[in-house]
Amino acid sequence: MPGGRQHLLLSKSGHALQLDIRGTSLSEPVRLLTDAVLPPAHLRARLVTLEGLATIIGRGRFPDYRTIEPHGRRLRVVLQALDGWLAGAPYREIAVALFGEARVEADWRDPRDHLRRAVRRGRQLMRGGYRKLLL
Repeated sequence: MPGGRQHLLLSKSGHALQLDIRGTSLSEPVRLLTDAVLPPAHLRARLVTLEGLATIIGRGRFPDYRTIEPHGRRLRVVLQALDGWLAGAPYREIAVALFGEARVEADWRDPRDHLRRAVRRGRQLMRGGYRKLLL
């Protein structure tokens, strides 16, 4: 399909990799072209994607993505706190669900108030702040 556009979606066990292929047919060998000089935030994501594609091609399976970077852990807590807040759960109930009763008992009066900050951050993301994550 010279000059055309095709999409290839590889997925397994909740993981997916989508390729947008232009100007050639998937039945022929495909050359991967990518920008190499990118802003640092984009470069890391591009490298992870390329590593994933190499693993799929080389080993015939998706890489193990269970390792979560520290920013990913924080974002997960933020989104879970936001979900609880949107469902109308009290802050203490959200905290117990996320951190456990013992930690909540020990830290509930902590002036840093991690849970409320997480909910605020989630609300910022919901109001369009998520776009900064994509840049």
